Amino acid sequence: MVFIRLQQNQDTINISMKLIEKYRIVSQRIILKIGGYSRELAVNIHEELPEDTIGVPPMPNGLTLPEDIPYELVIDGRVLSLGPVIAFVAYLKPSELTPKRLDRLKGRFSEYQSINGIIYVCAARGIDIEKKQIEGYYYNPLGENSATRWIYGIFPYPNVVYKRHPIDTVRYNDLISQIGDRVINSYYFCKGELPDYASRNESLKELFPETEKFTGFEQLNLMLKKHQTVYIKPPQGEGGRGIFNVTMDVQGNYVFINQNDIKTVISEQADLNLFLGKFIRRKYIIQQGVSTTIGDRNVDFRVYMQKNGLKQWECQGMIGRVAKKDKIVTNLKYVEKLMMGLEAIKLLFGINHQEAVQIQTKIYDKCKKVCIELDKCVGTYGDVAIDCIVDQDKNVWILEVNKRYGYDSLAKVKNYTLRRLLFVTPFRYAKALAGF
Repeated sequence: MVFIRLQQNQDTINISMKLIEKYRIVSQRIILKIGGYSRELAVNIHEELPEDTIGVPPMPNGLTLPEDIPYELVIDGRVLSLGPVIAFVAYLKPSELTPKRLDRLKGRFSEYQSINGIIYVCAARGIDIEKKQIEGYYYNPLGENSATRWIYGIFPYPNVVYKRHPIDTVRYNDLISQIGDRVINSYYFCKGELPDYASRNESLKELFPETEKFTGFEQLNLMLKKHQTVYIKPPQGEGGRGIFNVTMDVQGNYVFINQNDIKTVISEQADLNLFLGKFIRRKYIIQQGVSTTIGDRNVDFRVYMQKNGLKQWECQGMIGRVAKKDKIVTNLKYVEKLMMGLEAIKLLFGINHQEAVQIQTKIYDKCKKVCIELDKCVGTYGDVAIDCIVDQDKNVWILEVNKRYGYDSLAKVKNYTLRRLLFVTPFRYAKALAGF
């Protein structure tokens, strides 16, 4: 860990002899690299500096280089990197970056002392692709209130982007061109895309219920004949809105039930085609119905998967969600009971602790497999929540992979330890991905 001091000399980097010896710096001229900024400087041994401080010139064009935070130092040949520099894209517009909103994020920085460097919170539209700089606020660990905890600045492109808000294609492509494959949760796929990926990947295909882009009447009939129950869902996550459970009654009528328990029964094909038209226009998906219930209440699991400081996937925890009676979805609005995953497994199957642990391990293994396969075929991920179910034969089925999940469920079950872990772990991964 080192600190920096801005100096007037534009052509040198001042380093104490103790730092020279500690990091075995032998080059007379080194390349200083801070995020996307780099320049070559002559090395000057400066004994008046504190031994943990490096004197560097200011960045050009008024870019912000904080002096009040600690940095990690990495030497690679004659490249001296200070950082990490991590951009946390949490909002859409720069105007949303208010001290009050930023302070909602402070829990994510509770382990800053193990990360160090510049972590700045920014908005997707604050990324300036012409100047290769980003407007935002860096986190000051010494700040005692919102005004001193978040310091405005214009920053160079980072080593790593942690994306919690979508970035438009032009800005995203420019980031990739500059920092490479170091955008965490890189591509924001939607529900409708997962079937395509699964159909082309045998390892993924076996984990998902049969799912296709919805095309109409004939497809619906085939899926109902094969599975008896199907779900028609919007391509984007909409908090349970727009989902229909579809069955056929004994009279051969089509029965549609939405998330609000409103039932629509259709017998005539002309009426059915008209009803199905809206799903086709909005590019809905149709999915095999796999039901697992406790007393007429649907049950599913949310599994929190993240990459750690070793850049490896691990399951951080799991919660079980028991829907209100006869509700077809388990989004928080429609949930009757939340509990930790192991307890939900015991309740669902009426089994003992050891048997429940075996099922939990199976769930974790399946979710980890999904994450590894997504990394291979879709993008770079590091922070997702996977919704899954376990059928009566104890088969695990993956329903959805969420990139922008919430934390209210964890607050309701009072598992603040898990919530804190989910907040801080992405920055451990970001630091490792940045090479520090």
